[in-house]
Amino acid sequence: MRFFVFILFLVFTLQPIKAGTQSSCRHLIASMIETIMHVKSASYTLHAAERIKGKILRASSQIKLHVSPRQLYFKNNAGVEVLYNELNDAEEALINPNAFPYINLKLDPFRSIMRNNQHHTIFELGFHQIGGILGNAVKQSELNFEKWFTYMGVIKFNNKDCHKIYFEYPDFKYVKYTVHKKETVRSIAQKLGVGEYRILQNNTNISYTDYIKEGRVILVPNVYASKTLMYIDKELNLPVYIKAFDDQGFYESYEFYDLKINMNFHAKEFDKSFAGYGF
Repeated sequence: MRFFVFILFLVFTLQPIKAGTQSSCRHLIASMIETIMHVKSASYTLHAAERIKGKILRASSQIKLHVSPRQLYFKNNAGVEVLYNELNDAEEALINPNAFPYINLKLDPFRSIMRNNQHHTIFELGFHQIGGILGNAVKQSELNFEKWFTYMGVIKFNNKDCHKIYFEYPDFKYVKYTVHKKETVRSIAQKLGVGEYRILQNNTNISYTDYIKEGRVILVPNVYASKTLMYIDKELNLPVYIKAFDDQGFYESYEFYDLKINMNFHAKEFDKSFAGYGF
C-alpha cells in the first residue's frame, strides 16, 4: 500500500498537469493505479502470450479472484484447473491436471512444477502486480516522463473505448546487482519492480525460491520492459490490454475480456466441491 501511495505522489508531482487535458498520461496512470488499489475481486477471461526459451506460448484462462484473503480459481483452455484458498491452505494450491494420472495434486505455487513455462505465479494474477510494474516505470522515467510516455488517443478494444498509452524506455539493459543476505529471485524482482523470469534466465545456478549466496553479483533488467503498449478501459479505468517488449523483441502480452470487478463471490466458489469444478 505504501508503494502505491508513493507512486501516486510521484506521478502527480513530477510535473503539473495541464488543465483540461484528458489525455495526460500522468493523470491517466495515476488514476488507474488508484483504481487498482480498490480492486477487491475480479472475474475475467485472460488471453496470455509469453516468450519462453525463445518460443511464444499462448493460453486462455477463465479466472475468479479475491484479493485479500487470497482466493482464486482458474481453468485454462487445456482443461487444467487451479484452486487456491489462503484460508484453507496458504502453502499449496490444488491442481486438476486433466491428464494422466488423472488425480488431483497439491503443489507449492512458487516451485518449479507450477512455475514451468510461465512468467508469473498465481499470486500475480489480477492488477496489483501490473500497477507495481507501471509505478516502477514511472519512477525510472523521472523527469523524462513526457519523453518516454505517449498518449495515443482512444481506441476500440473488445467493443469498448480505451485510452491507448505507449511507453518506451531507451536505456533498457541488464545491470549488475550484488545480492544481500537472505535474498531470492522473487524478493529481488519485487524490490526492483522487474520480472522474476528474466533474472532466472540470465543467471546460472539459481532457483525461484532458494536463497542466493550473499555477495554474489547477478544480472538484472533495469526496468521491466523496454517498450509497453497498454489500453485502459475508460469505463472501468483498468488496463485490459498490455503488450511488452525487451531487448530480444516481444516478451509478453495479456488481454482481459468480460472483466467484472468487486463482485461478491459465494464462499463455495473457492471450494473444490463447487458445482462445475472437476476436482
